[in-house]
Amino acid sequence: MRRMLAVLMIVSGCTSSTPIQWGDVVYSNAPMTPNELPSPIASRPSRMACPGSLRLSGHYAVWWESNTDSSVTLFAARSTNGRNWEQKVAADTTDHGVRGCGRPAPAIAADSASGYVHIAYFAEPKSGAGIFFAHSMDKGATFHSPVPIVFGRNPARVSVASSGDKVAVAYEDPNSSQPLVGVAISRSMGHIFESRSIATSENGRARQPVIRLAGDSVFLWWSEYSPDPRVSATRPFYRAGTWH
Repeated sequence: MRRMLAVLMIVSGCTSSTPIQWGDVVYSNAPMTPNELPSPIASRPSRMACPGSLRLSGHYAVWWESNTDSSVTLFAARSTNGRNWEQKVAADTTDHGVRGCGRPAPAIAADSASGYVHIAYFAEPKSGAGIFFAHSMDKGATFHSPVPIVFGRNPARVSVASSGDKVAVAYEDPNSSQPLVGVAISRSMGHIFESRSIATSENGRARQPVIRLAGDSVFLWWSEYSPDPRVSATRPFYRAGTWH
């Protein structure tokens, strides 16, 4: 019973200890944020994709498609040249929300060497809304059942990165009234996420995370928003850490 309670506390949004040793936050002369938006491709894998939802990594793509009941299905596809796409695969069909295409785009990280494909996203299945993770170990042909990262009702943007067996998911906390960015990490290619923690200051307003891995190094970017809703300007922040 105690073990089950501990698991529920982790995925419900509580923080836990993390093996990442973070450095100081940098907001001046920080490295440029990697592009999370689609790179130019010769053809789109689906005409039914929700506008703005297509994300690419290497020869792989992931996107949302809206269903007749305003729920969505998460699709993925593989291409060898960016022009000809293999048949799309449903990566997650569990959403029961009514937002249609009005939701954050998914995130994808593909390892061309191993053929593993990792995706992270906000969805609203019957088990509860939140941030979820799914991956393929056969070059996008099939996807394992989704793994919950954090449960929470607020739609949230995500970013995912991988390096060997390590996987990291950065996400806007779907529970916090004060915008925060959390990081979940796995040493088992995403089969289990061993820890989750908030990586930004509780005094800030952090959104739009981007995460990258390189060996034991972790790199996190985000945007700090003004507390005044009339001000749209943002300030880029960055911090690096070491995975122990």
